[in-house]
Amino acid sequence: MGLSISNHRLAGVPYVPSPNSGGALRPRFLVIHYTAGGPQFDTAAYFARRAAKASAHLVIRRDGTPVQCVPFDMVAWHAGKSRWTGADGKRYANLNRHAIGFEIENWGPLRKSGPDWLSWSGQPVGGAVIEARHKYGTPSGGWEAFTQAQVETAVDAARVICATYGIAEIVGHDDIAPGRKSDPGPAWDMAAFRSRVLLASKSLAAADALT
Repeated sequence: MGLSISNHRLAGVPYVPSPNSGGALRPRFLVIHYTAGGPQFDTAAYFARRAAKASAHLVIRRDGTPVQCVPFDMVAWHAGKSRWTGADGKRYANLNRHAIGFEIENWGPLRKSGPDWLSWSGQPVGGAVIEARHKYGTPSGGWEAFTQAQVETAVDAARVICATYGIAEIVGHDDIAPGRKSDPGPAWDMAAFRSRVLLASKSLAAADALT
């Protein structure tokens, strides 16, 4: 996709600003979420409502379209009550103040009803589903698969973001809020994502340093 950043926003990407943000951000982490919503739900438009009391820096739709809602140098409201011990050994709380957040449109965990997989709202879910147990034990069952378009967009965006801001740690919401959150869940191959993003972002950063 060849994404680039200008003035803390992805150049050429639709921008739907959220009022649910504020305060300077010097990001150390990238946090991956799923939206727990269906194809008809416009997550970026939801974040644009003050009543939502939530936001993320980037929303990635099922067709792979990225929509930015908060500049990367500003705090977004995506992590909630959270904690993490960084690679530097420092303990962090309230990851909103330390992390860029991606919200990837996806139902998350599903339940079986006859031949169908149903979302938490009872809506039948079309498309690919995987059966797996969450790495922290629950929930166990079906999970909507992320689309390849979403994966590729997330990789492209994360590469340039990590290179630009020197981010070396990528975590799931379930890592920083275990027991409270299950996203992005087992349908997201976090190990492969980290590998693709961080190796490439180091190369991008090195190339930038030479120019």
